[in-house]
Amino acid sequence: MAEFSLAPGQLALKTRRGDEFSAVVTLSQNGSAFLLSGYTVAASITSLVNGSAVDEFTASVVSATAGTVSISLQENETSALAAGSYAWSLRWIAPGAVTRTALSGVIEVT
Repeated sequence: MAEFSLAPGQLALKTRRGDEFSAVVTLSQNGSAFLLSGYTVAASITSLVNGSAVDEFTASVVSATAGTVSISLQENETSALAAGSYAWSLRWIAPGAVTRTALSGVIEVT
């Protein structure tokens, strides 16, 4: 039986308070780069306790044809986070405003 899933991929992140954080991730589908032409991306951090918004990553498409996306937090943003674990997610927004969560996981701040 064929399977179709829109479940996001899982990726654990770690950073230190007061450090700049940045990562470039490649989104793929069926082993090929996910074509992001015309797409935008957004990434956020939320509380694991109650789901409330904690912070937003700066997120951008690096290469639409390679499916690469950059996410980052500045030093002042990581300094404002209390040490602990938070949920995070990366969403793509397609032309026409269709939104899907592409990646999610836990970000650990030490």
